[in-house]
Formats: sequence, structure tokens, C-alpha cells
Amino acid sequence: MKKQIGIICMALAGAGMLFAGGKKESGSSASTGSAGKVVSLIFSTDQVGSSTYVKSAGLAQIWQKALPAGSTIDVQPTSPGGMAAPYLFENGVADIAFCNGAPAKWAYENGNLGRPATKKFRALVGSLSAISAVNFMTTSFIKKYGTDEIEEVVAKKYPIRIGCSPKGSMDYRCVELLFQCLGVTPEDIKSWGGDVVNGGGSDLSDMLKNGKLDMILDHTSAESSSMVQNAMTNDLHFTQWRDSTLDFFVKQGFERVTLPANSFKGQTVDVIDAGTPDCVFVKADMDDETAYILTKAMCENREYLIKNYPSMAPFDPTTSWQPGKVGGVPLHPGAERYYREMGYMK
Repeated sequence: MKKQIGIICMALAGAGMLFAGGKKESGSSASTGSAGKVVSLIFSTDQVGSSTYVKSAGLAQIWQKALPAGSTIDVQPTSPGGMAAPYLFENGVADIAFCNGAPAKWAYENGNLGRPATKKFRALVGSLSAISAVNFMTTSFIKKYGTDEIEEVVAKKYPIRIGCSPKGSMDYRCVELLFQCLGVTPEDIKSWGGDVVNGGGSDLSDMLKNGKLDMILDHTSAESSSMVQNAMTNDLHFTQWRDSTLDFFVKQGFERVTLPANSFKGQTVDVIDAGTPDCVFVKADMDDETAYILTKAMCENREYLIKNYPSMAPFDPTTSWQPGKVGGVPLHPGAERYYREMGYMK
């Protein structure tokens, strides 16, 4: 179902967000559309009511104001999620979409989720969030085996029971990569008396509370309500991976993402996790001027964006063009023009 910007304005008005046609948001510096090529763009995003959908609607308004008068942006809740989002462009059903950097890299270079590689998208802006592979072990497991390092747990074949989301999710992909890095399989873990359990957040939380899990890994952020609940109701330790493990993830398109101290109860020091934050990608054949306008409007409204969408605080226009921030996917020439014009790229 398509959601035109005018409809989105009405839907979100109750939340205090202003999307009236032609009216300027408080604090936004987006210029009104000028003469030029009128475009009609499809922005594929998450389901209606999700935080990503709300953020997408806000971005769409900023972009529409900056585009030539008469241009439109359809915000459609059609995205399959970060793992499969790059294929929206391959299928021709989106002009703009949020994708995580690492899955974008996999789709671009070798293919992902059993699909062939696709080259039909380009990067605009990277590192828009602090999403990472947040993981913890229970204090009881750590005391029993004398280690809080997953690398040592695997090396010594301790019977750890790991919980994560179902196969096909980004969470599970992180677990798969962790096993690949450490040279083990789920079958190995089970042969030692451990387990790898897939389930929804509430199911895993119940298992944790009932002493049936020793570890959970979730590709999420400090805003995760389930992680907050787990930390409040259990005795946990948020664990730090070794540099060699983080290096392995970086080679897969991840970044080192800091989980600040006190993000969760009992987490008293910074933890460096492997993460693949949100990025904005567009179709490869988008005209250069449109891609330039989208990049410029987004970068020049950074303060407005982070004020209204605090999860976007990591967004830094001076570095958001860097290959490591966008999974190594090439920049769109229009975006590159903006970054070079501003002196961010030399």
C-alpha cells in the first residue's frame, strides 16, 4: 500500500510531527524546491508505526522540500529488512531504501540470501545509527567456567547455550559469522553439551530468566527494549570480543561500534562491538542531480535530524561517505559531487 507524503502527515500529526505540504519544520534548513527536473521517487522502508518508518517520513519531507517543485516521494512500507533490502533495487521497486552496510556489501560483491550479486544500487550516506552485535553472558556461566571471552569458551569447548533470532535475520547472520571466525559450527556447540536456540525476543528473555540460556546476541542498539529488560531482570555481563574477532567482522563489511558505558544495567565500561549501521542507498541509475540534492539536503539538516531522531546521532557528514561506512558499495556520483564540493573528500 502506497503512502503519499500528505497521508503520512495526517497519520503522524497526532504524534506532534508536522508534515503539512509547503510548511517548514521547526529547525529544518531544507530549501524549498527550485526549478529543475521534476522527479517521483519511491522510498521503501519498514512497516507503518515502526521507528524507521517515522524516520523515513521525516527524511522524505526534507527531501521533497529540496527537490524541484512538483516532485513527490512515496514512502512505502515494503522493505524486507536490512538483509534483503539491496534487492529492492534489483527488482525495480524502490528508488531509495535503508540498508545495513554489511549486507549491502555482500549483495553487491557476491550475492546474499542465496541470490546472485546485484550492482543496481549506490551509496548516499552511511553510519546513521549505532547498531551493533550487542552480546552478553550470564554471570553464573562466567563464574562456573572462569571466562567471559567467547573465544576461550569455544577453544575449551565449554557447553554454552546461545540464543538469537531466527535464521535469515541479521542477528543470526552475526552468530554464523562469529562461528565462522572461531572455526566452529552449531553442531560443534551442541556436541559439547551446549545449544544454539532461535526464537523471538520475548521467548529468549523467558528462557534466559529460567536459566536455559547462557548468552544472547542481538544486532541492535542501546535503545533495545528487550536488552534493557534482560539487563534489569538478570545478572549479566556484556562481553568484549578480542581484536582478532573484531578484525574478522570488519573484513566482512562491519564497523567497530562503541556501546557506551552504562548503556545497560551493570555495564560499567565501554564495549566495542562489531556493527553494521543503517545507510541510505539509491538506485544506480538515479540521475546525478537528484542524488546530489538528496545528499545535500540530508547532510545540511543533520542537527534537525538528530534532534528529532536521536538514534541518528552517529551521522557525521564529514565521514559518512567513507567506504567503511557504506559497506564498500560505491558512492553515487551525485553524492560524491556533494562530498567533494564540501571538501570532505579530497
